[in-house]
Amino acid sequence: MIGDMKQETGKNSDAYQAKRDINITHQGMDYQNVKQLCLDLIHDNFPKLQEEAMKQVNENVMALASELKTEIAKKQAVTDPEKLAQPDVQAALNEAVQGAAKKGKKADLNLLASLVASRIDRGNSDLLDITIEEAIRLTPKLTRAHINFLSIKHFVSSMTIQVPNVSFGHLEQFASPVLAAFGRNCVLSVPNIQYLAGVGVLDFNPMFGHDAYDIQFKGYPSLAVNTQEFKERVKGQAPSLNKLLELYEKEKFSSANLNSFGQVIALTNLGRIFGNMDLKIWIN
Repeated sequence: MIGDMKQETGKNSDAYQAKRDINITHQGMDYQNVKQLCLDLIHDNFPKLQEEAMKQVNENVMALASELKTEIAKKQAVTDPEKLAQPDVQAALNEAVQGAAKKGKKADLNLLASLVASRIDRGNSDLLDITIEEAIRLTPKLTRAHINFLSIKHFVSSMTIQVPNVSFGHLEQFASPVLAAFGRNCVLSVPNIQYLAGVGVLDFNPMFGHDAYDIQFKGYPSLAVNTQEFKERVKGQAPSLNKLLELYEKEKFSSANLNSFGQVIALTNLGRIFGNMDLKIWIN
């Protein structure tokens, strides 16, 4: 689930032009550089706000800049800061900056910053790049409950643990932090799920459904002889996973199907629990 990352040293590069020269060195962009780039972008987009509103906008953008600095540093081994000079990357960053400026604390700034950092991964395909760009554009349109819904949906329906001799103990170990982080604020009304479909992160068909326990059993066929036995055993041996599966069954998760944009958002959010998720495994 989590791709191996090899430590590499970046190359020196020329400065690129925003409002002023911003230097990218072998150590990447420092906080002042990231901050200035974000400020330049926001003042280009919101030139006529009144003083008090602009003050709040600046605070929101500075919060994003701080998160972005941290995320780029965390992914330094696999990112290419020189990509920040590319027009499509600056356009994606501009989307993140505008989302942060408009939404402030209502937007998930850490998630936005992590998506921007993933966009400058040196190994991305063209498809992954444009998928991340769209995910950056869509993320400010989502609430915390929306993002949690996407994350639990993807975790239950599409992820399996790849370890030797997998056991219910392993399933509980991985499900417990997901339940703790997302389980209390993930239940959506039908209009909310329809909104997610309209925004473009999933498809929703209330006539469609599947058995969450059956999906999990098919992922771990060595743990039981059939779905019913798996269901009985998971209740006693992996209670956190069982709670997630009960939630999944009850709250219309099975009627939704994430598209690639929803998957990137969900995986990036899950990466805050499991460490950086290699998006290249999923979108290729």
